[in-house]
Amino acid sequence: MATKSNWKAILAVYLIGVAAAAQVGRIVPAANSLREDMAMGLSTYGWMVSLITFASAALGLAAGYWVVRRGPRFALFAGLAVLFVGLVVATASSSMTVMLFARVAEGLGYLAIVVAAPTLIAREASAKDSARSLALWGTFFPLGISTAAITGGLLSELFGWRVWFGVNAAVLLPVAVLALVSVPADPGTPQQRSSGADGRQLLSLLPVSAWLIGLGLLSVTLITLALLSMLPVFLMERHEHSQRTAGGITGAVAMTSILGSLLYGWVANRISENRIVLGAAALLLASAFPALAIFATGVLVASVFAAVPRLVPSPERIGPANGLIAQIGSVGALTGPPIIGFFIATSGWTALPVMIVIFTLSFVGFAISANAAQR
Repeated sequence: MATKSNWKAILAVYLIGVAAAAQVGRIVPAANSLREDMAMGLSTYGWMVSLITFASAALGLAAGYWVVRRGPRFALFAGLAVLFVGLVVATASSSMTVMLFARVAEGLGYLAIVVAAPTLIAREASAKDSARSLALWGTFFPLGISTAAITGGLLSELFGWRVWFGVNAAVLLPVAVLALVSVPADPGTPQQRSSGADGRQLLSLLPVSAWLIGLGLLSVTLITLALLSMLPVFLMERHEHSQRTAGGITGAVAMTSILGSLLYGWVANRISENRIVLGAAALLLASAFPALAIFATGVLVASVFAAVPRLVPSPERIGPANGLIAQIGSVGALTGPPIIGFFIATSGWTALPVMIVIFTLSFVGFAISANAAQR
């Protein structure tokens, strides 16, 4: 950790994360126009939403070691480059097969970013600001998703999904330049950074608590995707809202997660971790409104990212731990939308609250177990 927080670098890395998360949510606000143009069913649409997380679900552990070896700054910009190329290909494509492969390629870039970024933030933050800065990082996903929902619904309705995709590609360029001038170079050489242990050793030395908190992120990812990926479809099918209105409502709901994560950053040093988790889970279970439910998931997501430096025994294991957590959480992001779409299609929208209760209780169990294992 740094002796003094480098907030310029932390915020630049954070903006890259937001831009990357917007690509995860880029498909949802364009649901109507994309499904009509590509003759896409609800199940296929679910895979189009989630395929960007395929690489994370398959390669997160390997990416964690790669980030340690190559350096998190290098990994961050490599991820941006791959994400940009995949996005350009998807924008220009008229083939469903090419779009699906481009979505997988985007996922490789996204994986490099979501493993490297929190590792950089942990490196550039002081011990005093660690929980606060990583709680801020915990808001990257809902902010990216909500920004995509609000702007994507409007642009897709007015100009079509290709223009909306092109805007996303254009946004990646200025955030890359900002990070280029703000983030310090990685210290040492790849050989020096990986001299302490090989990949298998680093991964085998990860504590049980890191695996448990990763399973907790899987649960909260399923909750978030269950609500946000299907909310626009629900609003359009059941309430006959326009694509623009549905996107705006979904974006506003997603934004409440940011408030939850910021609340976590404020109370993290004042209240015990288990009490924070139990309080957020109780709100989630009792909530009848999507906005309050997403607010609670924001607290839970922030608690996961802030826990990583505390749960690993040495700084060089932060990258592999982030890779592990990204991989486990991405299993939920990959499989969640199609599975949730299947259950809703077969059992109706009443299946949604039942799944949320199950995922919430599983998060509580994993989070409390992770804290107990760390102690």
